[in-house]
Amino acid sequence: MIVFWRLFLSLYLADFFLFYKIIKIQRENRARATLIRTGVFLVAAFWLCRHYLMLEWPFFGVMDLPGWVCILLFGAFYACVYQWFNFEGKMRWGHLLTFAAKNTFLWLFLFLCTPFLVVYRTGNFFAQPWVIFCAGIVIVTHLVEWALRAWEQDTQGERELSFDEQWMLMMVRLIFFFIMLLPGVRWMVLFVIWLGTCLYARKIRLMDVTNTVFYVSVISATFIGMLVRLRIYWVG
Repeated sequence: MIVFWRLFLSLYLADFFLFYKIIKIQRENRARATLIRTGVFLVAAFWLCRHYLMLEWPFFGVMDLPGWVCILLFGAFYACVYQWFNFEGKMRWGHLLTFAAKNTFLWLFLFLCTPFLVVYRTGNFFAQPWVIFCAGIVIVTHLVEWALRAWEQDTQGERELSFDEQWMLMMVRLIFFFIMLLPGVRWMVLFVIWLGTCLYARKIRLMDVTNTVFYVSVISATFIGMLVRLRIYWVG
């Protein structure tokens, strides 16, 4: 899993750091946005997996290739998926289908090319806590945001979450995520306090979002935080 999570982290770094800028560029020039995403992925993947580039990685179980070759092949696949794999505006649930299909195919490609057995033999199977921590942040901030954005576009049409609402929800999720990582049992107290604060903010319409968006944000951030907590405190 050590290589898989490093590649997973690389996969979303461009959107994590340049999310709104990427969206703006994509509306003007889809090819340019795809090039930026692919370039950031390749740089990040080569750097994060630099110790595993010369190992033999399984390429869909068909043949073994050096790690750097698999990364380049995935980069080409990644670019094709983002450039042409798009159902938005073409069907009822086009945005959600695009989100689900893109990520499913990308994760499947990563999973089928990750050298689990080879890395296991080196004694380094589980990814380091900092990699899982960073992946958790990317999921909570970017992936959940992307899913909620797709949901709003498919169900609300023109009434999408505003920039301020998206940032507020992102911070809410991030705080829930960090609370779950606190040692001992203090996280339980802070979790209740923060949840109560968020519910009150909704009551006075400071956080004016739908029930679906709010509760998906809370549940997803809490769940991901708990999984990362298990890796940090329980998995050796």
